[in-house]
Amino acid sequence: MLAYNKETLENEALVAQAKELYRMQFIPKTQLQDITSRLTLFHSSGNPLIRIGFFLLGCLLLSAVAGFLALFFGTLLNSDFEVLLFVYGGIAIVGAEFLAKAGYFNHGLDDAFILSIPFFFGMAVGSTTDATTLVFLTLLLLGTACCLRYVHTLSALVGAVGLVGLVFDLIVNHALVDKVFLPFVGFFVACGLYIISLKLKKNERYYLYSNAIWVLKGFALLLAYCSVNYMVVRELSEDLMKIVVTPENDIPLAFLFYGLTFIVPLFYIGYALKTKDRLLLLLGLFALGYSFFTIRFYYQLLPLEIAFIVAGVLLFGFSYWAIRKWKDKTTGITFQPDRSADSHFLLNAQALIVTSQIPAKGMPVSEDKMPFGGGGFSGGGAGGNY
Repeated sequence: MLAYNKETLENEALVAQAKELYRMQFIPKTQLQDITSRLTLFHSSGNPLIRIGFFLLGCLLLSAVAGFLALFFGTLLNSDFEVLLFVYGGIAIVGAEFLAKAGYFNHGLDDAFILSIPFFFGMAVGSTTDATTLVFLTLLLLGTACCLRYVHTLSALVGAVGLVGLVFDLIVNHALVDKVFLPFVGFFVACGLYIISLKLKKNERYYLYSNAIWVLKGFALLLAYCSVNYMVVRELSEDLMKIVVTPENDIPLAFLFYGLTFIVPLFYIGYALKTKDRLLLLLGLFALGYSFFTIRFYYQLLPLEIAFIVAGVLLFGFSYWAIRKWKDKTTGITFQPDRSADSHFLLNAQALIVTSQIPAKGMPVSEDKMPFGGGGFSGGGAGGNY
């Protein structure tokens, strides 16, 4: 199933772990260089900007090939341009396979060809059938297949979007269930994806897909929050079910969504602090901020300047309390430096501050036991003594 050599993929995973250990200062640079030099690796790009550049180059290459084919075969096909879309998808497959055999992995060029596979085939299916259900099904199947075959992280996101779009389309356009249950269906789908990500993470057979599993987990957490967020539910209710919201008439189960809009982010934050899950903590903080924005978007409880002042006071008070509580702890939640964070800048700043506080001392003057100029040793000096 894998398009790459599994042993080389394992070497890539090993080098990635070694770089992480070096960044956290657990191993020296010489040991990292020794590990890298001994292993066979793919052609890859660790710099995100370079990878984006190669991705754009791959997109330009694909667009040039597509334009050439459209120029020479477009007149022959007349209005059947859907055939060309299938051809473009086939070219993307050939290019992805060629780059995989050539040893390009997480390089940028391979990303362009791999992502083009579900893109072109999804467009081709949509143009041929005019069925959004088949388009989302194509994205789900091809995104998952590309993720498994090419160990491609973004393809996992494409597959997850295809799954959610498929469920959404079946409910909205095909009345699989009543539209009023759409938020709850989305929430349970998110819970299912989250459980799947946890199961896959615990299974050592899928450690090569750790980045894809991480993306799937983050997508599931965001989907769970968005499914019960009051703003999302209200806007979808007005658009899909033509509900008119007035001061006297709110959406169905409005009190439940009001509560979940804040309960879910607070649960994320609390559970993240308990399990030391950084991704969950960041998403929880983002969701909590968006929850306040949601309520303020519909209800202006305080003037904007007063709201900022109150929020600042509360944040300052919480920060002061947290610092007093955790500043001396060395385990669990603590203010001690995190070795997983890039602390080179902080260490350099600390060294500069310490150096600036040390008083500069003058050069020590050595005591010369052979004083010149006085003539005290074997001859006449400036003093005239012999």
